Amino acid sequence: MVILHRKVPKSIQKDKRHTDKWKKEKENMSIIDEKRSQMEKIEERIAQMLMEHSLELEIRNAGVFRYLKSYRFERHNHRETEIVYIKSGHCIMGVGEEFVPLKERDCIILYKGVPHWFLVDREEGCQIAQLEFYVNVPQELKDCLAVFRPARYHKLPDSEGIKDVIEGIGRLHRVGGDEELQPTAMKMLFLLLFLELSIRIEKNGKRQSGKMEKMLSYINENYEYDISIEGLAEKFGVSSRYLRKCFKEETGISCSQYIASLRIEKAKEMLWTGSETVTEIAARTGFNSSQYFCRVFQQYTGMTPLEYRNMWKGTRAEERCTMIEEKEEES
Repeated sequence: MVILHRKVPKSIQKDKRHTDKWKKEKENMSIIDEKRSQMEKIEERIAQMLMEHSLELEIRNAGVFRYLKSYRFERHNHRETEIVYIKSGHCIMGVGEEFVPLKERDCIILYKGVPHWFLVDREEGCQIAQLEFYVNVPQELKDCLAVFRPARYHKLPDSEGIKDVIEGIGRLHRVGGDEELQPTAMKMLFLLLFLELSIRIEKNGKRQSGKMEKMLSYINENYEYDISIEGLAEKFGVSSRYLRKCFKEETGISCSQYIASLRIEKAKEMLWTGSETVTEIAARTGFNSSQYFCRVFQQYTGMTPLEYRNMWKGTRAEERCTMIEEKEEES
């Protein structure tokens, strides 16, 4: 039996393409109208909130800070939300059991109660703009803005626009101003920050399934096993040269350096909080021998594992940093 297929006339094909294009444009316009309506509601709610003084805001810390190379602030948590923008250099932020590499122009939001720690690269220092604050906004605004949705943290790459707002808040916090106008000005700056962060969180959500995110997740979950550049490249279907190049561009450090830093930081936690022997810790953090572990540990920290354990035994981490004065900032 022969089945004949009738050819669709070109005029009908053209009409169908035109109809599909019109439907797509109509859908896009509907999305734009919906977003515009949402923004109008947000603007109205913000104006009402400022008039009613219904936004509660407490600032614990705001400013620009410089940290020396190899600086580490141990695991801690607090009731305030923390926002960190990397102005120069690069670092690793530990969030719970995750390791989050940050480079220049990256921003990270850490929500209240989430355990975290901070490690600066061993080869160069790091300069950051930082905010720590407690905020309480009406539920209607929480429902509208992505920054208030439940999360442990958000990493936002290439967030240079956020830097100016954070630094503006820091200057206003240090210098002060009119007693009546300063609180309102501060709240307006924070609301601007929340809007900017929410927009970037929405956009960034579409990027989280990339190969680099999957690769970092794999390394974070398998650091105790043997991990090679060639093995990673094969697993994720890229060349080792491409992996090295992209890893450096995305994180600011080499893949090998990231793996070594991660293992050393895990070892530090075990030395600080546990009772395992150096040999046991070496095995649990992916090192082939305790001798090699001790050598790498000393390269990264300037001390042996036992010296590090004795240094932190019975003590709590104390933050040490240098605040950059506004005059130095302008120069």
